[in-house]
Amino acid sequence: MSSSSSSKDEDNILSKIGWCLSLAYCYCSTQVKFAWLGLAGIVEDRWHARTNATEMPKLTGRVAIVTGGSRGLGKEIVKMLLQCDLHVVVACRNIAAGEAAVEDIRGSGGVESGIATVMCLDNSSLAAVRKFVEDYRSKFSSRLDILINNAGVMCTPYNETVDGYEEQYGVNYLSHFLLTLLLMPALARAGSTDLGHSRVINVSSCAHLVGDVRFSDTNRKDLFVTAEAYAQSKLAQVLFTKRLARELAAKRLPVQVCAVHPGVVSTDIFRTTYVKYLRAIVDVLFKNLEEGAVPVVYAAVSPLMEKKSGVYVSNCRESRVKAICNDELVQDRLFDLSLRQVGLERLPF
Repeated sequence: MSSSSSSKDEDNILSKIGWCLSLAYCYCSTQVKFAWLGLAGIVEDRWHARTNATEMPKLTGRVAIVTGGSRGLGKEIVKMLLQCDLHVVVACRNIAAGEAAVEDIRGSGGVESGIATVMCLDNSSLAAVRKFVEDYRSKFSSRLDILINNAGVMCTPYNETVDGYEEQYGVNYLSHFLLTLLLMPALARAGSTDLGHSRVINVSSCAHLVGDVRFSDTNRKDLFVTAEAYAQSKLAQVLFTKRLARELAAKRLPVQVCAVHPGVVSTDIFRTTYVKYLRAIVDVLFKNLEEGAVPVVYAAVSPLMEKKSGVYVSNCRESRVKAICNDELVQDRLFDLSLRQVGLERLPF
């Protein structure tokens, strides 16, 4: 073996060792950040427990969509909206699961008010998002009062959607970005500056506080740490919320948008994290599903939230966001990138 060949082999080995060390450092530092963030979130939830309450006005005749409404937090949100006498569209991948959720809400949940319709929506496919919008328009005469973008995944192993995007970025953020823009004409028709704005609620997370958007590689394949990808998707939701609020205000559309942190909630979204091994602690310290649904429903129906667009809500209070979320240049950069990623040449409203 020549000396030059041996040198190349050594360089390759050193490069691989360096990559592994970098990955290990990123993983460990991210886990520490998430642990501290989770602890801070639990303390905040308990400290502000008294403010975590909402009115439940009767909104008969109005229509709401809840993505991921067949289980967990989404199911609880559906239940509370039905109690407001809304017509709720349960948008989920599995129709049977959605129907079972509605049956449970009606049965053991004892909710008789409102109307529930289950429709198929797979947030891992942009084509499926477009199909859902077409189906919705054919059934509901192009009017929509409330859109709750709730469906999501957390800290999954590296996987890509059918469109080639990292799963958490694609499901949590990009599919909802497209869904919201395509449904905006229906939201604008239902809203009124006098009788009340239509509302878009992006269910985000305090995880956005430790996130960053890797604009050159949103899939983050070069050095993939799943918690970092999750934080990126939640930061993207808040940036989108701020940017969309500006767009709606500029066009004077009767639609408002906000991002909501439901709190540190005991849901099956943690099934792929180390938290699943701490069930006893989770049951005591984490919010239950109803407590987590309250701030989302508050943002969707409370009269106190009227004309409060672009805000970030936690425990039914306006809360701080990561400083970069208020940077309009960053908002614009992500918005323009997202338009290209979903294949939109211009806004559909």
